[in-house]
Amino acid sequence: MKNFLKPKLVFLFVMLFSIPLIVKGPGPPPPPPKKGKVLTIPIDGGIGILLAAGAIYGIKKLYSFKKKVN
Repeated sequence: MKNFLKPKLVFLFVMLFSIPLIVKGPGPPPPPPKKGKVLTIPIDGGIGILLAAGAIYGIKKLYSFKKKVN
């Protein structure tokens, strides 16, 4: 009985909380950019964080691999 009821409860929970978000729709459009200003999106911070996380993960894997071999 639990295996039958649990997926239905999860589906009902997701539907109850996602339908109001779908019905609301998108917000108003952003204001047009001012003359002489170019709209830019900074990507440097995110790339730096991803590179640092990748380096830390690689060092951890290398350390655990060396520890397992010895």
